[in-house]
Amino acid sequence: MFEVLELNAGYEFRNRFVHAVRNVSFKVEQDDFFGIAGESGCGKTTLMLASLGLLKKPGKVISGRVLVEGLNLLALSNDELKKVRWKKVSLVTQSSMNSLNPVMKVKDQMADVLIRNHGFSKSDAYELVKEKLKLVGITPDRMESYPHQLSGGMRQRVVIAMALLLSPRVIFMDEPTTALDVVVQRSILQQIEELKKKEHFSIVFITHDISLLFELATKIAIMYAGEFVEVGEATLVYSRPLHPYTKGLIEALPSISKDLEKYKSIPGRPPDLTLKIEGCPFRERCSFAFERCRVEKPELRFVNGRWVACHLY
Repeated sequence: MFEVLELNAGYEFRNRFVHAVRNVSFKVEQDDFFGIAGESGCGKTTLMLASLGLLKKPGKVISGRVLVEGLNLLALSNDELKKVRWKKVSLVTQSSMNSLNPVMKVKDQMADVLIRNHGFSKSDAYELVKEKLKLVGITPDRMESYPHQLSGGMRQRVVIAMALLLSPRVIFMDEPTTALDVVVQRSILQQIEELKKKEHFSIVFITHDISLLFELATKIAIMYAGEFVEVGEATLVYSRPLHPYTKGLIEALPSISKDLEKYKSIPGRPPDLTLKIEGCPFRERCSFAFERCRVEKPELRFVNGRWVACHLY
């Protein structure tokens, strides 16, 4: 349904280039819940924006293809993209308050895309808005509200309802619950799962909270320094992580079943993405690193049922 092929993207300013996405490829199939996890600054959001044709200057896509049911998004004009967005692929952004216009009512924000780009009349658009708000548990009278009149959880539900307006095949969700408390976060994640079963769409879920993905995702990609270092089924990645970075992320999760004397963490910092990376990007933080890691970059290989980029295999 959705496929990214050898995508390279980043940011160009002051004669320097931050290579934030490095040769990334992945597929999303029907009814997939595809999770992408990694530290802040590893390139997750850049990957999403580049994939959807939303990367603005100084952002730049250098190469690659993004296929939605065979159609290359990166080759389309702005007018052609408008017809594809919301219908085939849509987006739930990271901060619901920032993505909603504070001086427009909820109904007008949601109806805008239907009227402007998809030929709906105002009355038909409002009917569809009402229907989608009910799906996410918001009563129709809330259509008349402004964003500041809604709680954080309700605003996030509005953004999810907006993404569902034209029943897209794939929805990108960029840390949709980060700004919410854990109780609201839990209810929204449950609602996302229920909607996915009811509406039959696939999800690409981006987060730095890997524990969320092990509970929700069918497949997981672990991202480090702009690249995927491990990709596979969520249960496999959790039960038998192969890449040292994946192991480090899992060991850093606090346990509720045993005494926690000390938090485990991954030493060091991610590499500077403005520099050319020689060898393995993770080598300076890796306890398993050896000479080959310094001189040769590991390629993704299929090992024990998943893809991993590590010279140990």
